[in-house]
Amino acid sequence: MNLEYFKTYTTDDLILDEDFREIVRESSSDNRLKELLENLPEKREEINLAVQILRGLHSKNIHQANKRKEELWQQILRQQKKRIRLPFYLKLAASFFLLIGIGSAVLYLTTYKQSEKIIVSNEPPSDDTRLILANGKTVSISSKQSKIQYSPDGSGIMVNDTSGIAQPVSDEEPNQMIVPYGKRSNIILSDGTRVWLNSGSKLVFPPAFKGKSREVILEGEAFFEVTRDAEKPFYVKTDAFRMKVYGTKFNVKAYQQDHAYNIVLVEGKVSMNLNEDLQAQEVFLAPSQKASISKGDEKFVITTVENTDAYTAWVNGYLTFTNEEVTDVLKRVSRYYNATIEIELPPNIEKIYGKLDLKDDLERVLDGIAFISKTKYKKLDNKYVFMVE
Repeated sequence: MNLEYFKTYTTDDLILDEDFREIVRESSSDNRLKELLENLPEKREEINLAVQILRGLHSKNIHQANKRKEELWQQILRQQKKRIRLPFYLKLAASFFLLIGIGSAVLYLTTYKQSEKIIVSNEPPSDDTRLILANGKTVSISSKQSKIQYSPDGSGIMVNDTSGIAQPVSDEEPNQMIVPYGKRSNIILSDGTRVWLNSGSKLVFPPAFKGKSREVILEGEAFFEVTRDAEKPFYVKTDAFRMKVYGTKFNVKAYQQDHAYNIVLVEGKVSMNLNEDLQAQEVFLAPSQKASISKGDEKFVITTVENTDAYTAWVNGYLTFTNEEVTDVLKRVSRYYNATIEIELPPNIEKIYGKLDLKDDLERVLDGIAFISKTKYKKLDNKYVFMVE
């Protein structure tokens, strides 16, 4: 057994390494595992966690109460948050990090109503982020992550802390921020409100908020930290609903190609009205609540969210998912990387718990998803096709 290449491995590297998986799988490999622990004492924590995860994946006893699985998963997330603060983990963070729970909390069986074949195609693949000014001028930004900051009067714009742009401010003409698949953007509006735009999103907003209210229009997904101004309420409008913001931090997911939209409130208070009935009674959200609405429905469904990070972690380059269908996870990855993924999954596919650390290596992320969901994929031309093993 060659120990040298294990010395720099993190837990996710061990999980994805075929030699290590073979050591864990074989009942006669206890001596090899003991040798590994004795020779690499500094890697004991990573090795033990990887062993627990791998043995849990292959456990026959995978039928636990949902409540217990949720409790275990939340415990794992809390433990990992503590670990990730250590310089060691920050220094050696790999392009994929997957927390899939321990023992039978890892995966469990669920039944789809029918087989699915979904193609997620995001074109064009090399499009830049675009800022369209009030005078029609377009500013193209090629970086994957961009930062835009407006001056208080809206006439000055700083791009990526390096380029200054001037624009005439009009009461009638808005600005637009268009973020293609594979890119993200952070915008500081003229009132100090911060907006993180996810891949495949568009925000329409005035250069400066001059009236009695502040309103922006969103397509796609965004995380907001709204600056408080009691004299000028803040509104977010989508093609399905209009939100009034009483404070402060919340995530809105409203991709027009998705069947359902949702709002998750992290801090403060917001309310919603359907666009068709703006005079209807406001529906309010409290922190750690989610409002969901499907296209064609006439009311919001309000639920409690135990871990809001599952909806907001993308801001920091992560995807966290709890009891989520593989198809939905792959859709999110497809948007983030601007990759075309074809999904061909039969009934009885498993739902997963996990956390993805989204770096540049798409195939490493797909390897991890395939491993824990017991599926496989192949690359055909410019697309990835997921199927059962």
